[in-house]
Amino acid sequence: MSKFINKMIAGKKLFTPGPQKPIYLLNFVTNSCNAACDHCFYWEELNTKKRQELTVEEHGKIAQSLGPMFQVTFTGGSPELRKDLPELAYQYHKYCSPSNMTFCMLGYNTSRILEQAEKMLTDCKGQKISIGISLDGLGEEHDFYRKLDGLFDRVVNTVDALDKLKQKHPNLRIDIGMVVHGLNIERVEDSAKWVRKNLPIDKLKPILVRGNPLNPSTLDEQCTDIYHKIVDRDAQWLLSKSKTPTYLDRVIHAKENVSRELIKKISQTNEHQITCSGGRETAVMYPTGDIAGCEMRDDILGNVRENDYDFGKVWFSQKGNEFRDTVGKVKQCTGCYHHCFISPAIFRTPKMWPRIAKSIMKMN
Repeated sequence: MSKFINKMIAGKKLFTPGPQKPIYLLNFVTNSCNAACDHCFYWEELNTKKRQELTVEEHGKIAQSLGPMFQVTFTGGSPELRKDLPELAYQYHKYCSPSNMTFCMLGYNTSRILEQAEKMLTDCKGQKISIGISLDGLGEEHDFYRKLDGLFDRVVNTVDALDKLKQKHPNLRIDIGMVVHGLNIERVEDSAKWVRKNLPIDKLKPILVRGNPLNPSTLDEQCTDIYHKIVDRDAQWLLSKSKTPTYLDRVIHAKENVSRELIKKISQTNEHQITCSGGRETAVMYPTGDIAGCEMRDDILGNVRENDYDFGKVWFSQKGNEFRDTVGKVKQCTGCYHHCFISPAIFRTPKMWPRIAKSIMKMN
């Protein structure tokens, strides 16, 4: 099946009324992580159930059942800790033909990440691949936030090495994810400026701390104001044509700009601006095969292993339908600004389209 036809099928899933299979998958491929971040919302699950993780073969069956998608994000834990990550990712390239595959990594093991990235770019011909590296501060500050000595220097080395790889593989994109939390609010603005000036990245992605962190003090009320300042300063850079070499890049950056404005508004008013994509466009899959409609809620819709690796059986089950009926109506949804559940919904919401078009027109 051609990539064009796959994109048409994914588009049909996005715009057809009623429940459809997701077009965006948050794929937790491992719980393993060698950091211990105070602001981590996933801390209770880290470094557990290693032997229960889905295998490459199992991921292949799941990918086949999902069919064409727009986005697959590989996260964890830290996905580079899976030695079979390239083989695992290939299953989604082969069966889902996503417009983009994103890998959220710590950036600690430079040589492994570089090897994995090159193999994925070589094996997944024509696939756009984004490597997102976490960076919350400079020097020893970042090491302290992530509880991992030497991490900052390794992140810089990893980004520089990926930039060299990008000269050979133009489908590679390099992002920095910067969480704004209660421990770094006094310095994170300067950290963001430093990243823009010194690291060869395609996109800086400020993330407003959320969820149920290990250290509740990271959920500081001042974080919202600092986040606003960072995204306001970053807007002009985000919409620079020099950083958007393809039309798809321009659309993605424009959507990112709209998403940031929505997050700002939600964090200020505590009110929803659009219908959440959880349980609709966006699905979450945990390392053992549990399926959820949202990271921030405890609802598990079912397990793919227990349903013959047929994603649809879980997604369209009674629990799946009950979840969709409660989106935006329960306490956990109030004031939620989770980026991954706002971004996909923007494309399905007609009133957002003029905003995307306006952002594209602003590019210079």
